[in-house]
Amino acid sequence: MNDPTINIQSLLKNLYHENAGEVKHALEEIGRVGKGNRGAMKALQEFLGKEQRMPLRILAAQTISRVKEISQPSPKEFKKPGIFQCPGAEKIKRIEIIDVTCPHCHEKGTASVAGFENEFACESCGEMIQRDLPESCIEKCPVGSECIGKERYQKYLKGRKKFITHP
Repeated sequence: MNDPTINIQSLLKNLYHENAGEVKHALEEIGRVGKGNRGAMKALQEFLGKEQRMPLRILAAQTISRVKEISQPSPKEFKKPGIFQCPGAEKIKRIEIIDVTCPHCHEKGTASVAGFENEFACESCGEMIQRDLPESCIEKCPVGSECIGKERYQKYLKGRKKFITHP
């Protein structure tokens, strides 16, 4: 019985063959038998970075798309996105200037409120004003608390819980 790992290893070695036909054959075979093989994926990406022959570069890119196995990472494999890659975290961290009418003194004004805060003090009378926090992807994200910080995350969840139980 043929071991596919051994076959892929020999194919990966052929990626750097001088004969373009051999390289093309290796790329086609890797695309056929390498689905989900992370080692093959890494080797193809390295090859793509080094190869100068454009037809082989194009074929390598096509092979990468065939080999790539798209799956959801487990929470342990999930990497925290950069702050500018996560719109949910950015919105929760951002300070908003909002127009408010105090339900206590009925004065109109503005308030500076962080996206994770559901209550703030009225500038006129000092009473606390509640606001609804919109749902965010942070609630469902496996690394949501890491993106915005544990304290902000807890405040956000507390504010959401109040909104969910008393809409």
